[in-house]
Amino acid sequence: MKISTPGAAPLRYFKFIVVIFTAFFVIAFMLENQEAIGLQVLGWHTPKLPVSLYMLLSLLIGLAVGPLLVWYVSLRRSRA
Repeated sequence: MKISTPGAAPLRYFKFIVVIFTAFFVIAFMLENQEAIGLQVLGWHTPKLPVSLYMLLSLLIGLAVGPLLVWYVSLRRSRA
């Protein structure tokens, strides 16, 4: 049997609203930045893709690498 807490419903609605606004801003950002560009990094050329795609990919990579670095640092500190 699930016991509901009094503040759970407003928090659920708040999370839903935040997700909706985030999705709206991501879609608006992607629609506004459709210019195709190609990147060159250390002699390596990327295909021409929209600016928004490169920016979202860099955000996702940062969101993945950041927690991994924090985990690595905390692991090293716990061994020391």
